Amino acid sequence: MAAFFSRSSRALPYVTGAAVLGAGATFYASRPRIQLDSAQNAPTPALSFPSSMPFPKQLTVLSTEQVNHDTKKITFSLPGGDSQVSGVPFGSAILTSHWPKDGWFPVFRPYTPISAPDDRGVLQLLVKQYPNGRASSYLHSLTPGSTLSTRGPIPAYTWQRSTTPRELVLIAGGAGITPIYSMARGILSDPEDQTRLQLFWGVNNTRDIVLKRELEELEQQYSSRLQVTYCVSGSEEADLSEPGKYKKGYISSEGLKEAITRAKAGSWGDAKGTKVFICGPPAMQEAIAGKKGWLGGDYGLVKKEIHAF
Repeated sequence: MAAFFSRSSRALPYVTGAAVLGAGATFYASRPRIQLDSAQNAPTPALSFPSSMPFPKQLTVLSTEQVNHDTKKITFSLPGGDSQVSGVPFGSAILTSHWPKDGWFPVFRPYTPISAPDDRGVLQLLVKQYPNGRASSYLHSLTPGSTLSTRGPIPAYTWQRSTTPRELVLIAGGAGITPIYSMARGILSDPEDQTRLQLFWGVNNTRDIVLKRELEELEQQYSSRLQVTYCVSGSEEADLSEPGKYKKGYISSEGLKEAITRAKAGSWGDAKGTKVFICGPPAMQEAIAGKKGWLGGDYGLVKKEIHAF
């Protein structure tokens, strides 16, 4: 039997190979040509819930940019390159994980991408490094070529566009700007959506306004639908000469009163009745949107009218 396979079958690979090549040539000549821009070749999502939760996807660092003293913008390539988009809905987060050196358990942290869900081939994170922050310090250590394990997306708020004018108030504190910015851009980029946004962002100093250029571009492009106010609480001697743009101090009840008064003059709230979206440090969220916060006490909003990321 061994002699049979060693002798009589020597020609088999050549015959089989020729047959395969011939069939391949016939198939290639007869098959329809693939159109790269056709609907059949639309980009696929790299991440999708719940299928991407049990098994992580590896993202590769393309570049890093030091935005200010403690924040980096990290650009990752998706596993499928330009044939994929992240698929992370605006306002939603991904779950990053890594094994710390000599650690017994992995470290998981959610981050909201600042790239658009339909950006081909890439996903961007804006990461603030905290003192002794295990996840943020690890992400800041990544260099081009490094990989990061990600799961998700983690479902957040399911947005419904409004084809009639509606008013919303968005509130961010510090690094809490990422889901707020993501949501604002997602709403504004829909040409059929008529929602108008008033965004308040509380920062320590003007150097902490790490998405200033991006927000200014949105304001210029959607001037009738977006108004941004920066509340600067630090002691720096900054040029706060634009009272409509910059306010000195923390986000306050008095500061929100004007925005809420304007919102009440129109149709305040989205199709679900949500009127305010907020993300920031726990103390800020408690003061503004907690049980005894301003939104409930001064303005009578109930829990279902406030979405906290």
